[in-house]
Amino acid sequence: MKLHPIALGAMLLAGTAIPAAAADYTMILAHTLNDTTHPLYQAFVMIEKEIEEKSEGRIDVQHQPGGALGGDRELMESMLLGDVQFVPTSTSGAVQFVPEFAAFEIPYAFPTDTARLRRILNDSEFTAALEEKLAAQGMKFGKFYNGGFRQLTTSGTQVHTPADIKGNNLRIRVPENPYSVATWSAIGAAPTPIAFPELYGALQQKVVDGQENPYGHILSQRFYEVQDYLTTTSHILLANVNLINKDWYDSLPEDLKQVVDQALADAEEFQWTLQDEMLGEQRAAIAEHMEIIDLTEDELQQFREATAPIQDMVRGEIGDEMVDTLMSSIASVN
Repeated sequence: MKLHPIALGAMLLAGTAIPAAAADYTMILAHTLNDTTHPLYQAFVMIEKEIEEKSEGRIDVQHQPGGALGGDRELMESMLLGDVQFVPTSTSGAVQFVPEFAAFEIPYAFPTDTARLRRILNDSEFTAALEEKLAAQGMKFGKFYNGGFRQLTTSGTQVHTPADIKGNNLRIRVPENPYSVATWSAIGAAPTPIAFPELYGALQQKVVDGQENPYGHILSQRFYEVQDYLTTTSHILLANVNLINKDWYDSLPEDLKQVVDQALADAEEFQWTLQDEMLGEQRAAIAEHMEIIDLTEDELQQFREATAPIQDMVRGEIGDEMVDTLMSSIASVN
């Protein structure tokens, strides 16, 4: 895949950045992505360049991708301590620090319609409630970006229904959080938590039979080399949340706060648009290597029914208020 022209232009402007020595403030922007063609990565590059340029060098943004400063846990800890100022991360990677992010672990909670989804995540009662929770924990909310919906991939076994998974006792790699384990247990799989950097090797060595990630991650990690089938389950949204150390943000003068806010807003528009545009391209690229199984409505309903109890699990962990706020926002946003 080619770099989007906007992001490529932003990269080319790197040579004009004002040296770090001239900066009044430093913003370390750290994340675990290393695929420069991914819409999320391109958005982070855009943020870096726009903040440096519009602050006229008063903020030096130090972009640290690819887990250079640690994984999700280490980055969240560093951001809360103020050693790292800006951490864009998946909600599943941050749920241990922000329990309310468990709302994103409810299977089939979010609509796949991009325009509606964007409004729910960035302009709803649910968003406002989350922003308050984050501020109370020392974090400035910097909007949600769209990482895509998780899809199931497998080797050797075609999956159309939960019975295909249970009947073949498929070992499915899951992220290291209890909600993912519970989801795939409910479907009938043998869920196996494995760190993301170790996943390709685990698939290659047949430690697990399958995994679940959005199209972009399947491509960037080349999982298609060690998997045969992709089933379009679209069961969980991989929401990427921008989190900024609140003390650092509050220390900025008003004009620089506006620069940061505008950069995040501009990158939101860019990222959501690019993610939507690239979806078809990503699917076509995967189809060159794997067989894609599109579920019928009846088959999809079987997955919904199997995973319905997870909402009760989430309610038990974070309470009814946050889940009800999410559900009412989903119902009210058209």
